[in-house]
Amino acid sequence: GIVRYASNNVPRFDHDPTTGESLGLLIEESRTNLVEYGDFTTGWIEFGGTATSTTATTAPDGTFTAKKITSKGDVATAGLYDSINYQSNTTYTHTMWLKAGTITIAGITVNSGGKWASSNYPYITVNLSTGAVTASGGVSAKATAYPNGWYRLEATGTFAGNTTTDAIWVHSQSGDMSGNNTSYYYVWGPQAEQGAFATSYIPTNGSTVTRAQDTPLITGTNFTDFYNQSEGTLVLSADIGYLATSNQAAVVFEDTSSQSTDLIALGYRVGGGASGGLGGWYQGNSTAVTYKHHNAGVTANSEFRQAFAYKTDDLSSVANGTSPLTDNSGILSTSIDRVRFGEYYADGMTSGHIRQFKYYNKRLPDAQLQGLTQQ
Repeated sequence: GIVRYASNNVPRFDHDPTTGESLGLLIEESRTNLVEYGDFTTGWIEFGGTATSTTATTAPDGTFTAKKITSKGDVATAGLYDSINYQSNTTYTHTMWLKAGTITIAGITVNSGGKWASSNYPYITVNLSTGAVTASGGVSAKATAYPNGWYRLEATGTFAGNTTTDAIWVHSQSGDMSGNNTSYYYVWGPQAEQGAFATSYIPTNGSTVTRAQDTPLITGTNFTDFYNQSEGTLVLSADIGYLATSNQAAVVFEDTSSQSTDLIALGYRVGGGASGGLGGWYQGNSTAVTYKHHNAGVTANSEFRQAFAYKTDDLSSVANGTSPLTDNSGILSTSIDRVRFGEYYADGMTSGHIRQFKYYNKRLPDAQLQGLTQQ
């Protein structure tokens, strides 16, 4: 439940912030935090509120870097805002952690509703004592509970018209603050990113910061020591956070020099298919050896399980313990030389987790594939 940071080329193992449950290896697409000063210093303009450092509470990452927003008493609300340059006809998601002080109802929004599509500007207001959302708008909005009374607020909207500036704004909603210069609440971790959902926090200190696509690899002798070109079985457990995008491969065995011609891929809507589906795909020498689509009814952030077994003229694909989809013809590739997680030549996972992956260097029986993928 504590926000942690990882350096380049370090895997990120994620956990549920409320239960502490291990979710597996975190995979996210590339994103940029457009808020240049995540510490609420340069660029942030006070509107009815003063931001000060505090040791009264630790931030969601366990440090004393949260800010205390205290009402100035000169207007009805207590808050701050920071200008962002938005592109026309583009969807953005805004996030920030808030915690109750004497002010218990607060939220995040943008300054100018008229600049957003159909006035459908993003906003969310939350009772920080209970976590109940009291108001929301835009494409989507939600609050996620974190330890020590913190909530991460998320609000998504689509910018309209011309490319121009607007502002991410944090504000109180606990009644009129006029004449009140003592009431307060806490904030931390502002983020504005292009996309229809939030990703993990990207710290900034003076400029925008981009996190690249997560792409774990197994290559060289680390791969050839276990991989069998003639036969084998892949068993996957994963989840996906965003369902609107297809071809979100969770794992792919591929030819480094010709990624689109020789591959074995598993994951959400791999090879296309309808929303909620899973795909198992083997391609060799630019020819589809087999492609199987499973109408699995996958939902966001929920575990799904797949297995795929291959052997010359003997291939099988299974999802969530259902009946195998088989193929009794096809010549296998002899040039596959690495494993890549979360991405393949067509696209990659937008947001999700590799909960577990196993490889067997034998073609396991169909009944065993079903057993290994039962929910």
